[in-house]
Amino acid sequence: MRVLMISLDKTLLGADYSGDVLERHREYAKRAGHLDIIVFSKKGFSQKNFGSNLRIYPTNSLSKIFYVWDAYRAGAAPAKRGQPPQLIVAQDPFLTGLVGWFLKKKFKIPLLIHFHGDFWENFYWLKEKRSNRLLLRLSKFLVKRVDGIRAVSSGIRDKLVRGRADKDKIRVIPTPVNIEKFENYDRDKVKNFREEYHQNRKTIIHVGWRDPLAKDYPTLFKAIELVYRGYKNMAFWQAGLENLNLREKIKADENLILTLTGKIEPEEITNYYHASDVCISSSKHESFGKVLVEAMACGLPVVATATIGSKEIVVDGKNGFLTPIGDSAALAKKVLYLLNNPETARQMGENGQKMVKEKFNREKIVQKILNFWQDLIRNK
Repeated sequence: MRVLMISLDKTLLGADYSGDVLERHREYAKRAGHLDIIVFSKKGFSQKNFGSNLRIYPTNSLSKIFYVWDAYRAGAAPAKRGQPPQLIVAQDPFLTGLVGWFLKKKFKIPLLIHFHGDFWENFYWLKEKRSNRLLLRLSKFLVKRVDGIRAVSSGIRDKLVRGRADKDKIRVIPTPVNIEKFENYDRDKVKNFREEYHQNRKTIIHVGWRDPLAKDYPTLFKAIELVYRGYKNMAFWQAGLENLNLREKIKADENLILTLTGKIEPEEITNYYHASDVCISSSKHESFGKVLVEAMACGLPVVATATIGSKEIVVDGKNGFLTPIGDSAALAKKVLYLLNNPETARQMGENGQKMVKEKFNREKIVQKILNFWQDLIRNK
């Protein structure tokens, strides 16, 4: 297969924290045969080649207003070399989807768009930016004209179907997670984290570095304040954010241990999970919840707001707890319950670990993605 992907993710170009993004796309390229990725970017990036089957091109645009045009020109280039793509994959149903639609019309080939985010019927997302209303209209225009839609959760699929998207074009395929990687950790580092960093206190972890409006940090920080009022022998670390003073955000005395880790490399994050006792998520909207899967793979119980994504992963009362969105008191109450009932927390962690192994098997998910690509090409 020759697949052309239009992406927003500059981490593919080496910018910022990458997580396992590059690793996943190298796997896609290896399985597909050939994958070209065009990434919306401003000037300053260079083309990345990984073997003969994965090439990543920046648009190197003068301004964001040129992203669509520059991506379209870059997407048309392979055809000039006699290597037109067989399938176009757009990362979102907005501007990358628009580029994909233009290229679909040019090459007369199928277009697959991804819904990695929770956009339809989402009051919180619409409130974040005025432009989101225009983007919503664009997504509804494109959904009627694509050949396939990948939704990362059944909740997203259900919203699309209610919005009159063709249900036969939609497949629910979550983001692949390397579960096995999170089962292995450096015991010495974990011991050091617990003893030196947090003085063997019960530790709550939050992982996140993007979309601050969606993550709802004010609710998170208020929840930590409330937990501390009821459980003094605790510590909290936030993994991912930078240039933030937790002491200013969380009102508590000096006894509360607060740690801002900054960006953490993929091979290190597993140690932070294993050095923690509870994972917390305060998101207003989340289409999938990859962090929750990672935490469960490490045996942690989770307490999360009831977003579309978290409801796909957390079975309330079995592998964690779900609470109302924006309710810091409810988050704190469930975290306190887990801190005060370690046996229940341990059992929930085991339940979650078993569930993610069965439900989010990386090999099966990657194969589902490749099968979708093959079916779209075959049925064009």
